Amino acid sequence: MKLGEIIGKLIKKKGLTQKEVAHKIGKSTTALSQMINDVYEPNPETLDKICEVLDVPKPILHFMMISEEDIPEEKKEIYRILEPTIKEFIFSVFGSNQTEILK
Repeated sequence: MKLGEIIGKLIKKKGLTQKEVAHKIGKSTTALSQMINDVYEPNPETLDKICEVLDVPKPILHFMMISEEDIPEEKKEIYRILEPTIKEFIFSVFGSNQTEILK
């Protein structure tokens, strides 16, 4: 899953609008929309602000971007075993049902 798609789903999951998030991160709604649509990736400072507004640590965003296609063939079996448990654990720590974001 691409970063923009994850950000868009998190915004919806948190019950926020793109306009609200854009204002809170100091960007235009158009700029945020372009990030969500993967026209371009946010710079590190903007990504930090997005994470703060969405109350999600940056490593969680990066982890959600990992897919089986990113894993070397010789390690895919262990990935298939660990991935659901790790994601479930991470999201349980944050106290919300964010696993739906990955669907």
